[in-house]
Amino acid sequence: MEILIESTKEFEKDLEKFNNREKFKIVKKLNRYVDLISKNRNLLENQAFKLKNIKFNTEYDSSLYALIIDKEIRIILTIDDDPIFDTTVITLFRVVSTEDATQAYNSVAEYLYQDFSMQNQEIEVHSS
Repeated sequence: MEILIESTKEFEKDLEKFNNREKFKIVKKLNRYVDLISKNRNLLENQAFKLKNIKFNTEYDSSLYALIIDKEIRIILTIDDDPIFDTTVITLFRVVSTEDATQAYNSVAEYLYQDFSMQNQEIEVHSS
């Protein structure tokens, strides 16, 4: 399965706020993570977590995660499988300090799942 990495403008803006040493660490850890996920998707649980458990009234489940770079930095991303093209798409939404991670995660979740709530689908959010 091929892995495609996409980044948002917000991610790129966030990344610019870090110094070169931190940027190197972020990119290195992200590359390591992508290598792990290409070998075994279950390794995701050791490197990333869901800050909130988002459930829908349908068969859908959230693919939003916070990836641990170190104790100070988190990447907010989604991981989606595209079986038609045999591809896993990783979309990088934000890279933030740990203290800002929950707020960034919630903001991205609201943006991503607004269509579900607009269709009168109930979104059940549980803190983890």
